[in-house]
Amino acid sequence: MSNEIIEQNSQMVRSLDLVFDYLSVHQSLLSRNTNPDHPVQNNRDSVQIMRLDDEREVAIIQQNTFTISRIYTDGRPDGKRPQNYDSYFDYFCHRLEKYKQAYKTDQGFTLTDREWKQLLDESYDRYIRYLLFSSIKRWKDVQRDTDTNLQVLDLVRRYADEDISWQTYQYKGYILMMNSIARAELALTDGASLEALQIIDYGIQQIGKFCAECLREERGEAENITREHYLANLIEYRSDLESIENDSNDDGENIDSAEQEDDTIIQELEDLLQEMAGNQR
Repeated sequence: MSNEIIEQNSQMVRSLDLVFDYLSVHQSLLSRNTNPDHPVQNNRDSVQIMRLDDEREVAIIQQNTFTISRIYTDGRPDGKRPQNYDSYFDYFCHRLEKYKQAYKTDQGFTLTDREWKQLLDESYDRYIRYLLFSSIKRWKDVQRDTDTNLQVLDLVRRYADEDISWQTYQYKGYILMMNSIARAELALTDGASLEALQIIDYGIQQIGKFCAECLREERGEAENITREHYLANLIEYRSDLESIENDSNDDGENIDSAEQEDDTIIQELEDLLQEMAGNQR
C-alpha cells in the first residue's frame, strides 16, 4: 500500500474520530441538561438536526457509540442532485412533461430498467427518512415524503412493466397509513380533532379501495397484509382519536353514536372487499 493511500486513510479516520468525539460530547451535555439521572436512550435524543451554510438541514443519527448516519431533511436523503434536480423523481417527471409536449400524448413513455431502479432506490431512502421523522414527530416531513412516494407509485404503476411496478406498488397501503397519520397529527397540533377524524376516515377508505384493487388483480397476499396490518392500525388509531374527542367533549353525548359510526365504516369496507372477492369467483 502506497504512502499516499495510507495518509488518505489516516486523514479520513482522524476526521471520523473528531465527528464521533463531538457528537459524544454534545449528547452527554444534552443528557445532563434534560435528565441527569438517565442516559440518552430515546430516538429524539439520538438525532441531532444541524443547519448547513447553504441553509439545508441534516439529521445526524448516532445509534450507538460506533454507528452514525446522516440524512438530509429535504430533497434527496443523501443530499445529491441528479441531473441538477432535487431528486430522480423530479427529473423523470420533467422528462415525462417534455415527452408529452413533443408527442402530444404520454403513450409509449417509459424508463430503462436502470432508471426505474434509481427511482425505486430513491423512494426506499425516502421511506427510511420518513420512518425517522415519524419517530421524532416531524409530521410535516412525514407528510411531504409520503406524498412524494405516493406520486412515485402512480408514475411507476402507469409507465413501468407490472413486474417492476409491483415491487413498490404493493406497499401503497402502508404509505397511505403513514400519510393519513401524519396529516391527522398535524391537525391535532392545530387543535382540529374533528378534522383529524375526517382525515383518518378518508385514509381508511383509500386503503379499502387499495385492498379491493389487490383482490381484483389476484394479489391476495398483499391484500391480506394490508387489511390485517395497515387498515387495522388506522382503524385502531381512529378509535384512539375518538376516545380523545369523547374525553374532551363537554356536551355529554353518548359514545354509542361514535361506536356505531366506526362499525359502519368497518362494515362498508367488509362489504366492499366481499363484493370484490365475489367478482373473482
